[in-house]
Amino acid sequence: MIYPEFSKALNHYKAMVQQYGEEHPIAIQAFMIAFELSPQHLKDEAYKMAEQYLPKPSGCLDNGQPVYNLQDIADHHGITFEEAETNLLNMMQQREELGLSTDGVLINANVNPIQ
Repeated sequence: MIYPEFSKALNHYKAMVQQYGEEHPIAIQAFMIAFELSPQHLKDEAYKMAEQYLPKPSGCLDNGQPVYNLQDIADHHGITFEEAETNLLNMMQQREELGLSTDGVLINANVNPIQ
């Protein structure tokens, strides 16, 4: 199947990385857009790959969906909670500015401990 919008966004992302470097805010935003437009099977694969960079989920929602604690993520990456919080808030702001969802980020959610 052909995904022209995704292909265009991916090519734009690659060009921004080449021009600015992959850590530049413009490249990061281009990645967010490309990922948003990517086919579901690529998103699923990316989520699987991301698991190696995250600690084990520390809790779950009432529906059983696993969730991560920001302190656990900070500890896992050897940064302070404040750094992790700043990174998260920056990411959320960028997504909102791009008109992308931040629905996966839960604040003050009812989290059940994993048993």
